[in-house]
Amino acid sequence: MKKLSCLGTALLLLPGIVFAQEPCRTRNTVEINQCAQQALARKDRELNAAYQSLMKSLESDGKNDAVDYAGTRRLLQQAQRAWVQFRDNDCKAKYMLNAGGTVRDIAALGCQIEHTEQRTKQLREWLKA
Repeated sequence: MKKLSCLGTALLLLPGIVFAQEPCRTRNTVEINQCAQQALARKDRELNAAYQSLMKSLESDGKNDAVDYAGTRRLLQQAQRAWVQFRDNDCKAKYMLNAGGTVRDIAALGCQIEHTEQRTKQLREWLKA
């Protein structure tokens, strides 16, 4: 009964958007984790595409303005590396908090997915500006 309760909790920890976009047919914790890993891989691809688009938009290409494009790109690159470290450490902390239970993987994966979605949204907002 406790395992069933933990499995239910795991499903609640994972953002609903993961299952809404491409529902997985899950029957056990291993399948839930695999589904979440696939969702994280999709979210990482979206993040990388947004980041690359933003970096490309920050090329001077002969623009005649006062923007330091090279400096902006350098700072954005540093910020992205720091953000990846933040995401990974934040989610490792959630994993460690749940280290004794079956929800540890799904808690960490859900955390990574949520952070990645938020960062992707932030980068896309830059592109709109």
